[in-house]
Amino acid sequence: MTESNPTLSIVMPTRNQAAFLPSAVDSVMQQAEGAAADLELVITDGASTDSTPALLADLAARHPGRIRWVSEPDAGPADAVNKAVRMARAPLIGWLNSDDLYTPGAAARAVAALQAHPDWVMVYGEGEHVDLHGASLGRYPTRTPDTPLAAWRDGCHICQPTAFFRRSTFLDTGGLDTQLRTAFDYEFWMRLFKAHAGQIGFVQAVQALSRLHAEGITLRMREQVALEGMEVVHRHLGAAPPHWLVTHVGEALAACPFDADADAVRSHLLALADRAAAWLAPGMADTLKRQMKAHRAWQLLRSDFAADVLPDGWAPPVLALRLRQRSPQPYRALRLWCRHALPGGGTLRLHSEGLEPAWQGGCSRPGPFQLTIALPQTPGEILSFRLVADRHFVPADSQPGSQDRRALAFQLDAVELA
Repeated sequence: MTESNPTLSIVMPTRNQAAFLPSAVDSVMQQAEGAAADLELVITDGASTDSTPALLADLAARHPGRIRWVSEPDAGPADAVNKAVRMARAPLIGWLNSDDLYTPGAAARAVAALQAHPDWVMVYGEGEHVDLHGASLGRYPTRTPDTPLAAWRDGCHICQPTAFFRRSTFLDTGGLDTQLRTAFDYEFWMRLFKAHAGQIGFVQAVQALSRLHAEGITLRMREQVALEGMEVVHRHLGAAPPHWLVTHVGEALAACPFDADADAVRSHLLALADRAAAWLAPGMADTLKRQMKAHRAWQLLRSDFAADVLPDGWAPPVLALRLRQRSPQPYRALRLWCRHALPGGGTLRLHSEGLEPAWQGGCSRPGPFQLTIALPQTPGEILSFRLVADRHFVPADSQPGSQDRRALAFQLDAVELA
């Protein structure tokens, strides 16, 4: 690498993520081959209070000439990225957060695409969600650059760490909006697509692994993600659709009944609808409230029971259930009224995980069916278990024209604690 003029700069914002930094940096260093051999890594640390500064010094020493870093207070992750891009010396930029990972060859593929198409201002590719330990959680719902701009109203279809762009374009477009705390990448992509229609390319490969964990923005700040997403849609495309907060209903109710009171969460969600009214079409706040109340998880919620079903009542292949046993007289059984609606029919089998004694059951043909699950007779016991289905389907894979990428197993209509 030439000291003054690398081909590619990877920018990495970080704060208190020492546990993830080594693997993220390793995934960058492994890119230094082929078209991406001439790269540098620029890390901007927001004055971490863990071991990050010492770790950065060690990593820089292990990769002399490759890593430049600073550790100082900033105004949040968007500010850290803007700062890193300004520090970068290369004309091409990759942006990897310190808890994410590149796949082998990702940078070389992106650099080759941008060099082959000098009119392109950015390329991105497929992404995959992984958990805390790197196990796959499924593909990111990516859409290609020819997707109509109006489709952005439904959400972000670029997995952020898969994106590589020209530094000059980033700076000319104004960089990231530092007033946003969670949706700054979403807002930047929309701004870029509007300003450079037809100049964004796609790499047909899994380019990065995006980690979902409790301390990440995506999971830790779900409420703000939803509200800022609606604000960004309103800014660029007009009235935001209500589904942003309808989807958040299930996320908020996941705290019930152990970590939050059901009635308090419901009241808070209705208050969020009022906060979002400015970004909705006139009169839509009341419609949003009705849609929240129609969410099946909302309808099934009890003071001592919750089920993580989807808004329309479909259960995922692994359905989380939470129950607090009554005291002094515990519930004997949990009854579930369900529907088998898998395409093609056939037998649907279910079994429990995390419940003693274990349970299994199912349904031999499409239509309504009932499950009765015996419960341990321990007054006041907190039960958190899962129902696992042996079959599921993805509508987009089996129904022409469907964009629904959810994995669906059966429908849950009603519950009873007997």
